[in-house]
Amino acid sequence: MKRVINLGLFLFALLLSANVKASSLLSVKVENASTINVSLSNISKGQKLYLKDYSGTILFNVTLDAMPSYKKYFNLNTVDKGIYFVETETEFDVKITPVLKNSKGIALIENSTVTIFKPKVVVEDQIARVMLTRVEKSPLRISIYDDKGFILFTEKIEEGNTIFERNYNFESTPSGKYTIYFALKDRVFAKEIDI
Repeated sequence: MKRVINLGLFLFALLLSANVKASSLLSVKVENASTINVSLSNISKGQKLYLKDYSGTILFNVTLDAMPSYKKYFNLNTVDKGIYFVETETEFDVKITPVLKNSKGIALIENSTVTIFKPKVVVEDQIARVMLTRVEKSPLRISIYDDKGFILFTEKIEEGNTIFERNYNFESTPSGKYTIYFALKDRVFAKEIDI
């Protein structure tokens, strides 16, 4: 039985990596002293593009339909000096590229684009199988709530393996909706499941 579960998890990881490879490509380039060019290709339906300031305030937000490519120019001439973030979010991941604006203009920090993979949850026979790829291996907090907002379980996983896998057994809980929250650095992802 353990071998079947391990084979299932391996196939799950393989499918997840194939889906991640199929995700869109993000390119952020400086056009001039005040403008950046953001290009996306292989866009999936529902993919989001954001421009945020350092505090997380959204300055631009668009949800895209499936299309081969999308291009957007951002003129940062009217915004204050500081760090801004170009983010693209798909079903599988969030890609973040910081942009620096100072008195000389705008610049990209070389090799600074970060990809945060979203957790994957599959429910089979009252067992929620969770998998998450942690690129930075930062601490992870998992919390499970019922549909009334009561916390049923919480755990904190310190730095560890890049691939986090865990099974949560719901056999002793009543049927219904549950939400699993994944707190990773400054991000929180929520996955709703039906048991």
